[in-house]
Amino acid sequence: MVLAGVAVGMDMSFSDLVRAPKVELPDGARQWVEESLRLLIEHFGTDPLRRPVVVPGEFVPAGYDGSEGAARELCLLVAERMGIPAGRIRFSFQLEKVVEAGQLLGATLADAFVAQSLPAFRGAAPEDVAAVRTHRRVPGTRGGADSDPAARLAELLTECGAGTDAPEDVADVGLLPEIQRFAFLDFLTELVRCREIAAEPDPVRRAELVERRDRPEPGAAGRESSRAGRWTDLTYCLPGVELLPGYTAVMLGSEVLADPTVLVAAVSHELGHQVLMPSEVPGATGVLREPLTDLFAVLHGFGIAHANAALDETTIGTPTVETFGYLGETAVAEALAAYRFKQHRLLQDGPLLPAWHVALDPEPRARFVARLDELIGGPPSVLGW
Repeated sequence: MVLAGVAVGMDMSFSDLVRAPKVELPDGARQWVEESLRLLIEHFGTDPLRRPVVVPGEFVPAGYDGSEGAARELCLLVAERMGIPAGRIRFSFQLEKVVEAGQLLGATLADAFVAQSLPAFRGAAPEDVAAVRTHRRVPGTRGGADSDPAARLAELLTECGAGTDAPEDVADVGLLPEIQRFAFLDFLTELVRCREIAAEPDPVRRAELVERRDRPEPGAAGRESSRAGRWTDLTYCLPGVELLPGYTAVMLGSEVLADPTVLVAAVSHELGHQVLMPSEVPGATGVLREPLTDLFAVLHGFGIAHANAALDETTIGTPTVETFGYLGETAVAEALAAYRFKQHRLLQDGPLLPAWHVALDPEPRARFVARLDELIGGPPSVLGW
């Protein structure tokens, strides 16, 4: 997240900016958090408040070694803690490769769309075919401009265990369904882009559309905010083509393996989509679905992990400040305070200021305590809450 110079001209310090929500929240972060937390509790009940908060240092198994096997076991623990059946959730840790392979395979779908060589594409509007033929982009490869896209795609499919032979079992397909799903979404993104360019009469605006970057950089797919992970439904791909009916995927970047706190935060966010997407919670599928999913994870006890993962303090002062999540450190800490306030009112479980608050990093801990002060009108320790 390159932020140097972004705060210039804004009524916000650089320190505040890197801790702020990554999307604009209606009526301000504090009011949005309070109202959205109320809606989540109304929809899902108070059971999440009755469970103890997750302290990463106690939750992560002592033998965690950063391997994919250990990470998968940790993901299953998170799913169990959130009450989400994980039997049909495919966890993987090669998001960078899946994104790159999906873009390259998506380019072959664009070729097929122009050639009308797949049954799903036949009968497409001639103006759409012309738009894609004229304006489509060919994605680059991480191997450089001279790399052969077909060879790179074959290499990635091999690395992802995505063979071309028909598998006998779902466990034998590697990451092919995830790659195919990304390819379809990438193709749809490119189709919309080409339509917009073709329909734009203003040359200046058309030039802006041509230069607009809609695709994520594959090399950044495991870092920063949403790119730490992705959730997707693996049932559908092309119209009439099913991938793995009834299965979903949680795809995480390889860089999260080294830090179990970030891993816990990432997977609790992505698993939130598993519950929220088919729900009727207001905003669950709209433009604010990502911060709402962060808040869902906080409600289910993962606020410490989200607060501590929100900002890598060691990267402040560098050209690239590493952040995680959508709510940002400040709003997550205040959401955690609102969660604790509601939990304490429900359970009356000892002091309002819980022993687990010391597990928070210094900055979010201070914000958490300050927000509790504001919620009750004075310091919890003084008032005896």
